[in-house]
Amino acid sequence: MLRHLLRPISYLSIDHKLKWEVDWLYPLILAIFSTILLFGLKQFGQVSLYADNGIIAKILGFVQVLPGFYIAALAAIATFNKTDIDKIMPTPAPRIDIIVHGQSVAIELTRRRFLCSMFAFLTAESLMLIVLAIFAQSAYMPLKAIIQESWQVWVSGFFIMIFFLLFWQMIVASFWGLYYLGERLHQPDT
Repeated sequence: MLRHLLRPISYLSIDHKLKWEVDWLYPLILAIFSTILLFGLKQFGQVSLYADNGIIAKILGFVQVLPGFYIAALAAIATFNKTDIDKIMPTPAPRIDIIVHGQSVAIELTRRRFLCSMFAFLTAESLMLIVLAIFAQSAYMPLKAIIQESWQVWVSGFFIMIFFLLFWQMIVASFWGLYYLGERLHQPDT
């Protein structure tokens, strides 16, 4: 059952030579830049991270509306009546492992399956970000009281880095999904 609950995250296991850039490279660069910028600005003034009007709260307010949009996009793709999106993507087609009769089998993806996987992942990631943001705001003060002062900035920096990695991963993948929905689905394969 746990495997089924975690299946939306399987989008990250899709194998394609350029996909790692969208999944990890660009989000990591943006997360590092965002974290350095925030902690750098904190040196010159009051930058609120965890307070009710801080950066986590503002991101939470934005991310809270996204699961509904992602689910709507997932439903639209799953039921979209265009046969072209059910053809295997051009070579080299992205591949993913699925379980067939208890055996792991690598399959080449259609655009429909790729986009359904992407928007299921985006829905799950937005929900994880919501939970992380709520946890961060709620647990900040109690954790600050028990963590040694010399470690507080490192623990906070690590959390913010992970939080921004997930946030930027969601944003970059969203833009890639929008490219597919808005433009690529309407172009013939060459």
